[in-house]
Amino acid sequence: MTIRFNKTRLLVSCLALSVLVHIISLYAWRLFGTFDFTLPVTPQHSVMVDLTKLVEPPVPAARPEKPAQNEPDQQDDDAPAEKIPAPVEERTPEPPQPAPEQRQPETPEKKPAAIKPSPDLRPQPTTPVANSSLSTVGDFLSKKNEKLSYQISIFGVPVGNAELEAKNEKGDVWLTLRVTSNAAISSVFPVNDTVETRHISGRFIMTQIKQQEGSFKSDQGFTINTGKKRVVWSDNISGRNLTATLPNNDVLDTLSGIYFLRNRQLQVGKTEILHIYDSELYGDVPVEILRRETILLPNLTQVATLVVRPLQQTAGIFRRTGDILIWLTDDANKVPVKIMTSVSLGTVTVELVSAETTPSEEDKIKSGTENTP
Repeated sequence: MTIRFNKTRLLVSCLALSVLVHIISLYAWRLFGTFDFTLPVTPQHSVMVDLTKLVEPPVPAARPEKPAQNEPDQQDDDAPAEKIPAPVEERTPEPPQPAPEQRQPETPEKKPAAIKPSPDLRPQPTTPVANSSLSTVGDFLSKKNEKLSYQISIFGVPVGNAELEAKNEKGDVWLTLRVTSNAAISSVFPVNDTVETRHISGRFIMTQIKQQEGSFKSDQGFTINTGKKRVVWSDNISGRNLTATLPNNDVLDTLSGIYFLRNRQLQVGKTEILHIYDSELYGDVPVEILRRETILLPNLTQVATLVVRPLQQTAGIFRRTGDILIWLTDDANKVPVKIMTSVSLGTVTVELVSAETTPSEEDKIKSGTENTP
């Protein structure tokens, strides 16, 4: 009897447990529901709008605009300004005049105050500073472009090349010097120098100097404003900047100083003075015209030259350690055909190997007229 009772109780317990498990399963199924991953995660719900109850919002009354005050823009003269189109004046139509028989007797009325015309916001054309060194450089390059190629050697062994290019594009003068070492010397002492100068409107000089000579690297630039006698200098590696006042409007960079000399009447025994800004510093650079000398170029051409010596205290174009001598052709062009200076590796000699000149349209017309019988 006891055994049958225990079996019955066990069966009842199993049934009760089964019912409980089914109830829990149904409750969980209703709680979590099913998942359909083909539907969007956040489906858009429809919105019912009753269009009969839409009311247009009131339009706010337009407020009369206050007349703009005519204040001239302040422009920075350290860089050329962009052209601004002149404002176009709008004319309002005049009201129709009444017929002669309907005209009322004229009554004196107060005349409205005269409206001052708005100032012309367009920048006025800039003119070169008269009698300045900058205009002298521009005059030299007003009729031709040229490209001079040099061979660089140390103790008679070729170690690199240099290119000196000058061109005139739409009134702006571009001067560029590139100095590179050849493959043999680059593995020991790589050299990659670039100096680019641009003369803008006869008033601005923008110079960028990038140098790599061995482990030394430099990236500097400055802008000279001859009108304001001011220079803005920056170091692109260290992030330093400075603004300095210049004593006169004859200040040039080192590269422009070479072309300034080429446009001067040089005489042996006399000294020319250049006003040079270089390496964050301004200084007067005396240039001594030492002597006349006939030299032999690498292509075995004899050239009559003038030997000059700039007494520049700063490094100049090359990171030199001693004096620098320049041989200019003894003619109207005064082409630099040879340069000698000292650097950390020894005495460097730069000799002209080729010269290319492109005449301007004026030169072509002039030469054609002269050749016409």
